[in-house]
Amino acid sequence: MLTDDLIATFSSAQAAFTERVHAVAPDQWQLGTPDTQWTVADLVGHLVDEHRWAAPLLAGLDMDAARVVAGLGPAGADGTALVRAWDQAAASSAAAFRADGALTGSAAITRGSVPAVEYLEEMVLDLIVHAWDLGAATGYPGPLPAGAVAAIYPLAQAIVDRTPAGMFDAPVDVGADAPVIDRLVALTGRRPA
Repeated sequence: MLTDDLIATFSSAQAAFTERVHAVAPDQWQLGTPDTQWTVADLVGHLVDEHRWAAPLLAGLDMDAARVVAGLGPAGADGTALVRAWDQAAASSAAAFRADGALTGSAAITRGSVPAVEYLEEMVLDLIVHAWDLGAATGYPGPLPAGAVAAIYPLAQAIVDRTPAGMFDAPVDVGADAPVIDRLVALTGRRPA
């Protein structure tokens, strides 16, 4: 995928996650999600952290230094704080990935130093899958952006294969005729409705 197309896919996926974050009702933050280890608040907090450290990682820092620079810590205990933290983190990561030359270098992520384009592919998959999680948990009625889902799906198996063991549950069989979003989330061990 061309880098401009990948940036557009990232923007679309990030907007879909943002829509869902802003739609969380006050009584939904402690609901469980399809990612059974996390509540809605935990899931949003996870994405806040991931997007806070994008700029430091793209600037060449390792994971430990990126966490310090990004000031990682609790995003907030209540929904208002989480929404605000997400908006700030999303703006920061979007600017970092769009910066001149950002995708020509590398980033030191959990599994080691990888091309920045690979890092962005993983961020797109993460956004789509967690937007699906968030929508499923809260009953958000809107569909995920078909273009972003279709764009990342051909890369999804390679992304899952290169992800450290234990990050995803075993894939779920949904059949070749299932909608693309169902096949995508099934690769990460989720059971589509």
